[in-house]
Amino acid sequence: MKVLSLGAIALLAATMLSSCAMKPNETDIIVLYTTDVHGAYLPFDIRNNAPAVTSMANVCTYVNQQRLEYPDAVFLFDTGDCLQGQPSMYYYNYVDTVSPHLVPLVYNYMGYDAVGLGNHDVETGEKVYLNRVAPQLRKPWLCANAIDERTGEPMFSPYRVFTRSGIKVAVLGMITPNIAAWLPKKLWPHLEFQDMVECAEHWVPIIQEKEHPDILIGLFHSGTDYHIDGSNLDTYKNENGSIPVATKVPGFDLILCGHDHQGNMFTIANVNGDSVKVLDAQTQAAKVGRAQIHLVLDKATNRYRKQITTELIEMTDYEPDNDYCKTYQYAVDEVNKWVDAPIGYFTQTLYGEPSLYGPSKFMDFIHDVQLEASGADVSFASVLAAHDSVPAGPITMRQLFTLYRYENTLVTVSMTGEEVEKYLNYGFSKQFNGMKNENDHLLAFMFDDKGNILYNVYGPRFITPTFNFTSAAGIKYQLNLDKPQGKQLKIISMSDGSKFDRSKTYKVALNSYQANGGGNFIPEGLGWDKKVFESRVIDYSDKDVRQYIADYIQAHDTIVPRLRGDWSIAPEKWWKKGMQTDMKFISPNQR
Repeated sequence: MKVLSLGAIALLAATMLSSCAMKPNETDIIVLYTTDVHGAYLPFDIRNNAPAVTSMANVCTYVNQQRLEYPDAVFLFDTGDCLQGQPSMYYYNYVDTVSPHLVPLVYNYMGYDAVGLGNHDVETGEKVYLNRVAPQLRKPWLCANAIDERTGEPMFSPYRVFTRSGIKVAVLGMITPNIAAWLPKKLWPHLEFQDMVECAEHWVPIIQEKEHPDILIGLFHSGTDYHIDGSNLDTYKNENGSIPVATKVPGFDLILCGHDHQGNMFTIANVNGDSVKVLDAQTQAAKVGRAQIHLVLDKATNRYRKQITTELIEMTDYEPDNDYCKTYQYAVDEVNKWVDAPIGYFTQTLYGEPSLYGPSKFMDFIHDVQLEASGADVSFASVLAAHDSVPAGPITMRQLFTLYRYENTLVTVSMTGEEVEKYLNYGFSKQFNGMKNENDHLLAFMFDDKGNILYNVYGPRFITPTFNFTSAAGIKYQLNLDKPQGKQLKIISMSDGSKFDRSKTYKVALNSYQANGGGNFIPEGLGWDKKVFESRVIDYSDKDVRQYIADYIQAHDTIVPRLRGDWSIAPEKWWKKGMQTDMKFISPNQR
């Protein structure tokens, strides 16, 4: 056995005493975070051509106040979905690819400590999220479960350790693992996404044994509604894995999550009976999640007892920071100039809400674009702007960000007539209620055990989100509400009156979200796995659908919106009565 000298013993003792002395007996740590900012970085709402209700300029004011009040005690994080959502993001992602990207500029300016990776960040493609934005961030993008297939290791930093006021804080980042079901592989060619619980079970012991943190925080781009679509705490690769991790993986004190935009606070008991605080701070810089962690040192164990209080702070209560606004005014000017360039003319206003209930000019215009761009026989399209409208008159890029919100690409696949029928039947079974008579609801709402419609921050909840509401063009068909769900569709002919053949193979255009499993149209509706799907792909577009819309408008110059007349809903009396009933819940000021 090696014997230490008296000098070594003295040095060791001094080191141990110094370590203990560095730990405060009692202190507070403030954790602030944003999530799902979705482009709300400028104090001007580019899409709606108006001052922003809230933006990171408001957040900057609040964060600065907190830092003044709690010197060397404030952490600032973001859980991701920062690179899509406003025209400014499209501009810096794909139009001006030379200037520094706005998002890392803002996070660096505001002194963020770490940023999480979101699915809408991955959707921008490797050229943006990996090669452009990540190198410009001064602080880490944290994501432990986004694995580089070439190395078997996380592509980004899995965790980071910080010290404030003598307190050691470890932060583990993760992303929803469901990306493979939504986005084409070409956007994330070198990634695979681990189950969040498995990933946390791997990294938490490593963090505890190697870092010995006083506080462990989860920075997760994954929501709290873990039982969506019949999932539960044990569902593998649960889209919303934050609560399963909080429950099943001991060690976390606080979990900061996002993705579902819900704006909630929870206290979860984990498998050891310890309390875990969970914050879900909504979207668009509307709220900042705040956790105040009060620590008292137990000198017998040299460990802290922790009391955590959480809040969701409304950013409408804080004015935009003047210096922030001056710093980024150039970006407001540049992006406004780009979106105001005219590209064509609409003779009528297009309204999104009728798309929820049946045929609409809004959706039929998108179908026209997809059919022309792809040369397909059939087009499937989703309701992506249910509560928006595009006014009549000159059309600019600004309006297109309302008309088509997401950077979905266009995918063309081969389907038999029978598969076209199955696809639509599946979508309609999730969208429309199984009506018994004209007094029933038309749409498939979610209800509580007392039969009341459930609501969230966006209004009434549906069995499937409205961005999974669907329709088709290129075929003539009828939805029969008095038939059993899954058997309500009757395809009459092709749109030009020629025969529709259930055994014939057709060329079908759909967006990349649904093509990659979003809404479960492909895996459940058709029963295709990834291998079958890839064998059916005819073409992946290089452009996003919004750019095809811009090209279409420029080519046709003046657009006269029309109903294609491809489909109808019967019995018509049931449809109209059910629509009138449901409008009272969805749009009280019905048109």
